[in-house]
Amino acid sequence: MTRTLVAALGVLLLASSARAADPPCIAQCHEMAAKKQLRDGMTEASCVTNLCQQDGRRLYKEGEYEAALQSYQAVADRLGKDPTFLIDRGDVYYAQGRFDLALAEYDKALSADPFTFQGGAERAHTLMRLGRWADARAQFQKLLDTPGAKRNFRGLRTVSYLQGNVGVIDVISGDVAKGKKELEAALGNDGHNSLASTYIYRVLPAMEKQTVDADGVYLLLTASEDVGINRRDAARDSIEKLVAKYPKFPETYFLAAELYRNTGHYEECERLLLIGERAIPGEVDLKAERLRCSLLKVGPTSEAAKPARDDLKKLSDDHPDSALARQILRALDLH
Repeated sequence: MTRTLVAALGVLLLASSARAADPPCIAQCHEMAAKKQLRDGMTEASCVTNLCQQDGRRLYKEGEYEAALQSYQAVADRLGKDPTFLIDRGDVYYAQGRFDLALAEYDKALSADPFTFQGGAERAHTLMRLGRWADARAQFQKLLDTPGAKRNFRGLRTVSYLQGNVGVIDVISGDVAKGKKELEAALGNDGHNSLASTYIYRVLPAMEKQTVDADGVYLLLTASEDVGINRRDAARDSIEKLVAKYPKFPETYFLAAELYRNTGHYEECERLLLIGERAIPGEVDLKAERLRCSLLKVGPTSEAAKPARDDLKKLSDDHPDSALARQILRALDLH
């Protein structure tokens, strides 16, 4: 075999390998173009731009972050200055815990479009994760002065969403009184602001009782967010730290219940909630949550679930002021 033929074969193999490594959106557009299935006026390149961006968003929602980045990378040369694309890619980095890279994407998005509300909001949250509290507060405060603050964002009145985050930053930064005012204003502007209500009625009283401090509140904040974006290992680590250092802080156990229940780790849910019951015997809702995990583990209506089922019904009868036990009974169709 001649050296020329060997070299040619090598080039073909490299090209084949590169094609195999391409994200599916490229192969799909290539196939559609070859079969003349593209819409009138659409080129293979524009197909790749549209489809890879759509795939990136879908994969992000499905938690397939590396695959999402591969799809975005395929169109980075064409969309690298588009603020929406930059925010999308920043969201993937954020979900991976690569906060420095996420911040760089949001900064570029704001450079391209200084009025992008989402870019500013994501930047503020990223600054919080990086512990840059003053910068994060300034970013949220800046957004409060924009027209976007008069709209809704993430299901809340935007002004309430922004005030709630400013309040949390003040609490973690050590100015609890100022933070409480911001949180009360947030709840006053939107009664559905669960962040504000949780801090006002659960977190701040715990701080007054000294069952948690600002460091613990920060751990709770990051763990809650990590549960929401499926950074489960990170959430689990934070929860374990919270339980070890702040065993009498109820919110940790409720967050753990959400994490382990939603991932099917019912025995781990039972274990942590039992620790909470022993540490805070007066918190009957912890027992209700543990019994929910016990029921889900074996099937709520199964014969094996009868002891937990009876215990939950008794708990509801013995503590009529506890709404959670009744809610669980209704949710599992056991009332």
